[in-house]
Amino acid sequence: MAELFDKKAQDYDDWYQTPKGKLVDKIEKEAIYQYLQPEPGLEILDVGCGTGNLSLELARMGVRVTGIDISQPMLDKARFKAEREGLTVKFVLADARKLPFGDETFDAVVSVTALEFVPDLREALEEAYRVLKPGGRLVVGVIGGNSAWSRYYKEKAVRDPESLFRHAHFPTLEELLAAMPGEGVQGRAVLFVPPDFDFTQVEEALDLEERARQQGRTDGGFLCAVSYKAE
Repeated sequence: MAELFDKKAQDYDDWYQTPKGKLVDKIEKEAIYQYLQPEPGLEILDVGCGTGNLSLELARMGVRVTGIDISQPMLDKARFKAEREGLTVKFVLADARKLPFGDETFDAVVSVTALEFVPDLREALEEAYRVLKPGGRLVVGVIGGNSAWSRYYKEKAVRDPESLFRHAHFPTLEELLAAMPGEGVQGRAVLFVPPDFDFTQVEEALDLEERARQQGRTDGGFLCAVSYKAE
């Protein structure tokens, strides 16, 4: 699996420069931050940090960030970007299923669009929960199953034998919430704008998002959940 991500490291960030990538990133991060509530000085672990998109943004907020990933080229890219900005982020080569940290190490653990690629979602979540301090929170974002986006990625995988998404499992909101360890589990779906939308039409996209949320839909392309560790 690591080799598949290694091949994508060089051009992975190109997505975030497109109108689609920018808006999707905005929608996803708003959902993540609603649950994560990052503050300066917090120790946060970013599981599956890739090239550091979220890790670097948290570091800019004054968070003390550690990012782990199974791909060394992804981490090299993330480290280069952090050094270029003068940001202090610790990047570690590691598997989400076996984190190289002691119990109760972090104030919060976050993972965004990474755990779709582990063989056992619950196993990875339990490991993330293990390194969480009492009173801490676990925040997870994944591509939503039974959504326009999961169908889009599945079709892409059929066309491209080297697609990362050939190895992905896309949980529904119900499945994600059931897998979350800890207390106070809650979650929501966002990203109702379909993949074939004209993402230059930002206001129209955000209006569509708001209407879907008001309708209480759970078939969004991005699912976000949070749970807490008892003190």
